[in-house]
Amino acid sequence: MTDSLHILAFAAHPDDAEIGCGGSLLLAADQGRRVAVVDMSAGEMSTRGNLTQRKQETESSSKLLGLSARLALGLPDGYIGTDPDHRIPVIDVIRATRPRIVLAPFWEDRHPDHAAAGKLVREACFFAGVQKIGSGLPHRPESVYYYMLHHPFQPTFVIDIATVWERKQAAIAAYASQFQAVDDGPQTAISQSGFGRFLEARSIYFGAMIGAAYGEAFYSPGPIPLSLFPEPMHASSPLEQLPAYSVWR
Repeated sequence: MTDSLHILAFAAHPDDAEIGCGGSLLLAADQGRRVAVVDMSAGEMSTRGNLTQRKQETESSSKLLGLSARLALGLPDGYIGTDPDHRIPVIDVIRATRPRIVLAPFWEDRHPDHAAAGKLVREACFFAGVQKIGSGLPHRPESVYYYMLHHPFQPTFVIDIATVWERKQAAIAAYASQFQAVDDGPQTAISQSGFGRFLEARSIYFGAMIGAAYGEAFYSPGPIPLSLFPEPMHASSPLEQLPAYSVWR
């Protein structure tokens, strides 16, 4: 990849990015931003589906999201972050794609891989800017934000995803082996219909915080710089009033 990215979203498994920040990725892609997702593992330990299915589903979902690229690191599912060497491929992909903004799972989560991925990305974003570590030209992203999976947190900001809600749902539904209980295979927490209702209820809840129908919550470990006070969400053309990263409200 020769052109730098605006947003690079890391996911422990295929479908994590769709769940946690799929709406925001859609909005950014619709604005003409270069957006990519990195799946740190292939999800080979998933209870349902197989690697062939998961690859096909990931390709379908990536097209629906309008991604510029989808990359796979090949870290072992179930063991992400357990080896210090796991940091190097994360550093390498950050240097190769040179994103302005990095998204990662929040580092507290019921799934150990999600928590480990958030911590691993945080460390790699720092060390990607250290010249004597790894190979390639150093690059440190301007911002690292964390998206919500299982563990709730008080968001630093919420993005209005009402205009792309149905498309986000379609991108998630592309992972039929994970989210649609249409066979006699073992059931999981996410394959049952209640999980979809949970995701919608949570999106409605965070959307209500900002007066929107649906929202995605993010956490920033530091202040978010603005060149002026943001306009009210429903003002005319608010995106024109904000800096280049105005997708973040």
